[in-house]
Amino acid sequence: MNVIIDGYNMIFGVPELGANIDQCDTEILRNRLLSLLEQYKEKRRHELTVVFDGNFGASSTTSVSGIDVVFPRTGLDADEEIKSLVSSSKNPRHLMVVTGDRSIRQFVRKYGSKVVGPMEFFKAMQRKIDRFPQSGQGNSNKIRDGKEPMSKIMGPSKTESQYWLKVFSEVKGKGVDD
Repeated sequence: MNVIIDGYNMIFGVPELGANIDQCDTEILRNRLLSLLEQYKEKRRHELTVVFDGNFGASSTTSVSGIDVVFPRTGLDADEEIKSLVSSSKNPRHLMVVTGDRSIRQFVRKYGSKVVGPMEFFKAMQRKIDRFPQSGQGNSNKIRDGKEPMSKIMGPSKTESQYWLKVFSEVKGKGVDD
């Protein structure tokens, strides 16, 4: 199955992903989502495409750990890009679109694609990723009671770790204890 994810809709539709958004820039939030999707992809082997709104001129598609990341060209938003991906699909019945946006949901259903809300998909990811306890088991209340941010429970993602290693390796002439 191919899964198309409305990136920012998912980030801001799931409190665990967009928690403390005042303190995080969008790159960190995107990396957090991509890290979770990377773990999910290892378990499910779905083809994943995440579409983010962006204003980068030309359309941009990159691959991060086997996940296609799409930033639509100037003048298009993520909604239009997702609709284009669905309408141009050779077999839209094998697509699942993750979004809470009503207009996308209605459009996608016309093509016979499955539509899932961000929280529903996030919970499905939780069940597949071993790092998240299931409800009713052990410390699951500790995660869900809101006392600890999800980023602290999960630790940094591989992408975030690489980013910070790059930042700190650029500081020359300073020791670890400086």
